[in-house]
Amino acid sequence: MPLNIPKTLKDFPLGKIQNPQLVKNISAIGLEELNINVQTLGNLMLCFDAESNASVIAAGETHLIPQRIEREGNILFVEARNLGAYVRKGQKQKILIEIHIPIHSKVNIEFTAGVVILNGGEGDVHIRGKFGEVAGITHSKSVRIQLRGGDVSLNELSGTADIDMALGSVTLGWTELHGTERIKVHCGFGGVDLLLPSNIAQVDDQGGLFKEKKVNTSGGTDIYARIGFGGLDVLDWGVDPDKD
Repeated sequence: MPLNIPKTLKDFPLGKIQNPQLVKNISAIGLEELNINVQTLGNLMLCFDAESNASVIAAGETHLIPQRIEREGNILFVEARNLGAYVRKGQKQKILIEIHIPIHSKVNIEFTAGVVILNGGEGDVHIRGKFGEVAGITHSKSVRIQLRGGDVSLNELSGTADIDMALGSVTLGWTELHGTERIKVHCGFGGVDLLLPSNIAQVDDQGGLFKEKKVNTSGGTDIYARIGFGGLDVLDWGVDPDKD
């Protein structure tokens, strides 16, 4: 398991959700896009391994799990307007959602609170949330993440990525850089850690009102990070930023 996957996400029961309240299979033939709009999302594992059949599996209280799972044309919709139900009835059981879609699927996710775990995938990824976490590994060439508060922890971003965090932390790690990385990170208040191969030198370090770091390689990699208040560090991949 890569170093910068949050510890709270390592034990997601992939393929082993107990007593699911919802199991739905959908044809994956011609499926090109996943749209998720869920207020109280819980913990979502998104896998990009579907071939003939896509699937949605969910465990949790019935008033909180997704209320609409429907394919229209080449788009799969997963929706739940469940914030009011959460306020009225509360939550006693963890929400677990496991979704399997084709590898090239485009992903759009919007939530009020929750955790999104990316497990592979090559399609565009756009995630917008108020409070929560985004973690895992994606091979998408276009990633955009906007969080008001929370954590982002991703490995091996290989294309263009734009990550905007108002309050929280961002940890991005690479075991190898290929020259295709075009990464921009902005964090208003919190911390940013960039874990890079040991042979990569930091090129530009600027102070002032905002802390900025730029990493450029002769192969073409371009990584830029800026933070308003907090810590901004470029570290070797072998260094665990959570370890004292």
